Amino acid sequence: MQHFEHILLTASFIVPFILSVTIMVESRASFPKKIMSLALFNAFFVFLANYFYFRHLIHTYIIVHGLHIASVLWLFPSVYLYVISVISDKATFRMKTFHLLPGLIFGVLSAVFFYGLLNQDERIYYLLNYRSGIEFTSFRLKLVYIFRMVDVLMIVLQVIYYSIEMIRLPYRYHEKLKEEYSNIDNFSINWVKWFNVAFVLVGTLAISFYVFNPLDQKNDLFLVTFLFIISTFMWIIGIWAFKQKKPKAGDLNKVEEVSLENDDVVTNEEALAKVLLGYFEKDKPYLNPDLNLTTVCKNIGTNRTYLSGLINNRFGVNFNTFVNRYRVKYIKNYLNNYPGTSNEKLATLGGFGSVSSFKRAMSKPD
Repeated sequence: MQHFEHILLTASFIVPFILSVTIMVESRASFPKKIMSLALFNAFFVFLANYFYFRHLIHTYIIVHGLHIASVLWLFPSVYLYVISVISDKATFRMKTFHLLPGLIFGVLSAVFFYGLLNQDERIYYLLNYRSGIEFTSFRLKLVYIFRMVDVLMIVLQVIYYSIEMIRLPYRYHEKLKEEYSNIDNFSINWVKWFNVAFVLVGTLAISFYVFNPLDQKNDLFLVTFLFIISTFMWIIGIWAFKQKKPKAGDLNKVEEVSLENDDVVTNEEALAKVLLGYFEKDKPYLNPDLNLTTVCKNIGTNRTYLSGLINNRFGVNFNTFVNRYRVKYIKNYLNNYPGTSNEKLATLGGFGSVSSFKRAMSKPD
């Protein structure tokens, strides 16, 4: 059993380290992959510190205890920030780095309590006994233990918060995509939905770990197995990062506004609607699979704010749906003359980005 436990503990930190170095070397200036490399390096340190603790290398663990607290609280935010780096530019990403602040604060406070209040003998005594169920009589030891309970609560709150965020993130992103692009398959981050299933699962395991952690030392193998599974989750997303590419859409919060002279901008709703519908009926821009809102604005002489508002308010749909309605109408007319045409050809003729997007659009009610 001791041998098996040692294998699990060692693999838990060795694999994230190897993946971290490999991704950093392979990244070739890919910003998201560099963020994933750093997330994996953080995971490496988390599980290395766990190795010191569970192998009873207490004197070594004491040295890294404060940083271990911080790194554990960076585990879930670092995964979240990786996804942010995939769908945003560097400026937007930097604004989101405040998610690392709780880990920094708790790491500093942990260092203050653990190293400032306790002497070396008390630190060893605390680390050897806080999981045994013993009741500390020293005020200083009680304070350090209470802080640990607050730290555990923070981890639980993180799991809940980031699980919800990882569900909301792709939904909000896709809604923005639909306001700008007529085809969004090439920009999709649907993989985040499956990613989130694993994220919630490992979060639940993390909470379970801290629920069972106070059990007696004889349960070390049980707890080490929990840690190994959490580490495995980091391996999976690390391997996933090798193939994940940054969507071409970039940061949708920074889509360039169309620059036109004020006298040339069509702002009247009735006039703008007439120009828009005339443009779609005559020029058939919807047959271009790369059509986007910015291109339409330039061609009809308005800006994104006016046109997006018109499509949303007057027609009650987003830009993506507005364009696909024309595509569906065009394909239905085409099928009247050429029945039996393959879906692949129809998707190309109609300006759809893929057969799957063609099928989705055709299945929607008029």
